[in-house]
Amino acid sequence: MRFFLCWGFGIWLIASAVFRLMGQYFFIFEKPFLMIGAYILAIPLIWLVTVPIYSLKKKSGSKQLQAAICIALPGMLIDAVVLLFFDTIFTNLPADLDRYFASWLLWAYSLILLTGFIKTSFRTNH
Repeated sequence: MRFFLCWGFGIWLIASAVFRLMGQYFFIFEKPFLMIGAYILAIPLIWLVTVPIYSLKKKSGSKQLQAAICIALPGMLIDAVVLLFFDTIFTNLPADLDRYFASWLLWAYSLILLTGFIKTSFRTNH
C-alpha cells in the first residue's frame, strides 16, 4: 500500500500546484459555470489517475478499496492544514473562495474513495 500512499501524495502535489498557479481560472464566483466545470472535470480526471492504476497493480475487491483510501489519505491530511492557511498559500484566489475550494476538495476525495468500489478487471498469467 506504500505505492498508493506515494501515488496519492503525488496527485495532491500536482493538483495543489495547478490550483496555486491557475486556480483563478477555475474558481470565479461571478462565473458559476466555470466552478461547476471544475466539479465535472474532476470526475474523469480522478477516474484516470486511479482506476487504471488499480488494474496495473492488480488490485480488486477489498485491496482496491484499501488502495483508494491510501490514495486519498495523504491529500486529506495535508489539506486539513493547508486550508487553515488558504489565503497565504493560494494568493491567486480571493480568501472568500476558501469554502468553495474546500467543497471541491471534499468532492474530489469522495470521488477517489468511490473508485475503490468500481469493479476493475485485469489479466493474470497462469
